[in-house]
Amino acid sequence: MFKNRSKQIITIAALVTALTLLVAVLAYLNAGDLDRKKTLEKDAEFVLRYGEKEHRVSREAIVDLGTVEFSTVMRTSSTAPTHVTFTGVELWKILERYEIPIQADSMVDVKALDGYVSVFDGEEVLERDSVYLTIAMNGEPLQTKSEGGQGPFYLVLRNTEFAQRWVKFVEEIFVQ
Repeated sequence: MFKNRSKQIITIAALVTALTLLVAVLAYLNAGDLDRKKTLEKDAEFVLRYGEKEHRVSREAIVDLGTVEFSTVMRTSSTAPTHVTFTGVELWKILERYEIPIQADSMVDVKALDGYVSVFDGEEVLERDSVYLTIAMNGEPLQTKSEGGQGPFYLVLRNTEFAQRWVKFVEEIFVQ
């Protein structure tokens, strides 16, 4: 009986040690990513990727594309529907500016600084007056997450019933 309990203790200790080591390795590997996230947020930039191409896109570059204001209703599971006005650029225009081809069967992954990811098909992105990358809400520039805001970039689907696919704190847009 003592021998079996001793084996169990050794097995548990080995598992705890292995898990601790795994967590340490993953934390180390993620550290570089955290530095990148902080830099992107501080510099008000996001990464736009297609194949081997990678662009860092700034807030100023979005403004240079000619922002527009539009109104929509923000509906979430925890708040009442709210009418809001956003300032931004349609996503297809950004892709066009950076010569990133998009077709109806393309996939667009939009990743947030907090790890949230929303995926859109090319047809959604190509639809006019639908998918926007925004930089301001109700006339105020979007604040960073560290400032308690939802930006510096917020991807908004103008014509959807709920906001669950919207992406706050946009970090990366990857087109496949």
